Amino acid sequence: EVAKHVENVVDAFGVEVLEEGVALRNAGIQKDILVLACASDEIECAHQNSLTIGLHDISQINALKSLKNEGKVNAESVKLHLKIDSGMHRLGFDVNKCDEVLCNLKNLGYKLDGIYSHIGGKGNCQKSDFDVALAIARKYYPSCIAHLASSRHMRSKDLQYDMVRVGIDAYNGAMSAQSTVLDARFVRDGELVGYGDFSLEKDGNVAVIFGGYADGISRENVTGAYLQGKLCRAVGNACMDVFVVDTGDYKAQIGESVLLFDKNTIDHVAKCQNTITYNLLTSLHGRVKRCYHAKG
Repeated sequence: EVAKHVENVVDAFGVEVLEEGVALRNAGIQKDILVLACASDEIECAHQNSLTIGLHDISQINALKSLKNEGKVNAESVKLHLKIDSGMHRLGFDVNKCDEVLCNLKNLGYKLDGIYSHIGGKGNCQKSDFDVALAIARKYYPSCIAHLASSRHMRSKDLQYDMVRVGIDAYNGAMSAQSTVLDARFVRDGELVGYGDFSLEKDGNVAVIFGGYADGISRENVTGAYLQGKLCRAVGNACMDVFVVDTGDYKAQIGESVLLFDKNTIDHVAKCQNTITYNLLTSLHGRVKRCYHAKG
């Protein structure tokens, strides 16, 4: 839904795996889609769906050679971007292997549309290595585009190159998570609540909120939920399907809407859980229903 909404704004899309790229094509997305972690045995399918393949290891180069020799692909029509390991040591070719890889690719008759890497820290050292790889790449493919910066560095002029990959910043303030009260009751000081023998420090009300670790709610470190605009702390661990919050003097109503986080609270919730906002934004799954409201 997000891709369809912004297709007239962006120049291309990036996804991690093949299935995500195919899903965008099936949804009618026409612009270029770069698959960052395309496995060697997925290259033919990616090509059939007009997806751009991120090359990051030798098995992919071998697969490209086999596909061409078997007549399964036209080398000139395959879209490729080369991933360089500029210092994070995740995916990508070492800079000192770049010349050899590009020479093999050129001899096989493949073209290269782009070269990229990803920054883990401040980026100064990684930029130097990336520039070395870029110079080598443009020796073989003068018109290939370069991209290095994602959300964290996209405003740094020296890291922008030809394109930037706007990731999490595209979603800032765009998502809130809500749930409902399943039950509410009064609990005495010392009475046990949920698994693990947790109890309140004094008499008070608790509310049972739908959503547990089966839905991506943190089990051991759930913050709680906002009822009537007030943060109600969780009592103990989250269960598979629900968690319990202390509502104090307030007795919640069954069916009452509760807020897990929104643009105004997500930083605080993440800090309470000793994590980052990205984790909260991407962790919800299971029975979570997603509703989209287009703005602008």
